[in-house]
Amino acid sequence: MNHSVSEKIKGFLKDRLPEATFRVWFEPLRLEIREGRVVFLVPNDFTREWLEENYREFLKEAVHQAGFNGFSFALTQEETPSQLSLPYDPVRVLGRRLSRRFTFEEFVVGDCNRLAYRVCRHLAENPRGQVLYLTAGSGLGKSHLSQAVGNDLLSRNRDIRVCYLTARDFTGRLIKALKGGQMEEFKERLWRSCHVLVLEEVHQIPPRDFTQGELALALDYLYEEERAVVFTSTQRPHELGHLDPALRSRLAAGMVVRINPPDYETRKNIIRRKARKQGCDFPEEVVEYLARHLRGDIRQIESAVVGLIARAGILREEINLSLARELVAEILPPQGPDPASLVIELVCKNFRVSPEELFSRSRKKRISEPRQVAMFLLRKHTDSSLAAIGHRFQRDHATVLHAIRSVEKKMASSDRFRYQIEYLERELAERLDLEKNLPEGPSGPEETAGETSS
Repeated sequence: MNHSVSEKIKGFLKDRLPEATFRVWFEPLRLEIREGRVVFLVPNDFTREWLEENYREFLKEAVHQAGFNGFSFALTQEETPSQLSLPYDPVRVLGRRLSRRFTFEEFVVGDCNRLAYRVCRHLAENPRGQVLYLTAGSGLGKSHLSQAVGNDLLSRNRDIRVCYLTARDFTGRLIKALKGGQMEEFKERLWRSCHVLVLEEVHQIPPRDFTQGELALALDYLYEEERAVVFTSTQRPHELGHLDPALRSRLAAGMVVRINPPDYETRKNIIRRKARKQGCDFPEEVVEYLARHLRGDIRQIESAVVGLIARAGILREEINLSLARELVAEILPPQGPDPASLVIELVCKNFRVSPEELFSRSRKKRISEPRQVAMFLLRKHTDSSLAAIGHRFQRDHATVLHAIRSVEKKMASSDRFRYQIEYLERELAERLDLEKNLPEGPSGPEETAGETSS
């Protein structure tokens, strides 16, 4: 397409859309004329479906304004030759392609995943004889790290060959080779020709003796030759009860590292990173709100970030807390009781004070003590920061910190007081089911970085 026409259409869009929306959704598009149609070339199906659903009439108007009366328009996924560039190389990467997005630089590190990150970086730097088993729930970053290992190794060593497969890929290729009388070729390609095996989703290995036996033989060869192997799974090796004990033993031959769900601070960092990748800087109150409420996997967080940017673009509004609340209300199931409100209710009930007295400026012990208890419970069992708790009681964060320490000190010196606090916590747990799903936040119990065994 004539460059000036393309610029004219994009100029029309840019003048009528928020800057962030234009930059994320429209600026990267290429345009072509094909048989009486103006074709917008999009990078993927997600973008195509989103633009089709939300901007179809807008794009039609842009084409008309550019002087293409009578022309239709289409949104088509672009076929880019760059998809075959490194790190995907048919000679150096056997099996599936490695995603170029999954690098160590793009991985957001926090207390929940720091150990796994460091172990993977160490393996990429010193792969010989390394065996690693990453375990985590869906969407917590195990595939990101396993592919980052492969990408990093390929960038370091031109001679290295990485085999990247899922358990289902392995099974499917094995069956195909068996039926086609190509078992030796299968073994040569997937065992002997690879220096690093990355095998995803090993919990999906079928309970077939032949499949498990061939995988065990492959692992024996790789271990003996001191090749690097990375497994990922939603379960730890000893939890894979459908597998033969001998295969489970081989899977657990190296280091087993668990990736925990992202903690509050890590979720904030993920939200900031994902937003900036889309060309936006979210207000801090929006970042904190999303981090408090989106406790699911990282895919959910990424989807929320993209959805919030799109929502702001469609409504032609700045990204704000109100839009974030609307989005969270739509994507999350109905919430249970508010933990902060329940803390206040239970403290008032058990100490026989009113909410007005609790929030007052009174320094009487009858009121100040339950106020300190409320601050202690809010800090321990909600996502509220010291500053947020102080704001609720019209105090500063130093006062809240003093209250928390006073409660802890009194619990250590008075059994009666400690029993009273423990009773409140049990009652709170029953009301919120905290024993099964304890809310995390900047003040919650410290999370371990991972579980290891070797």
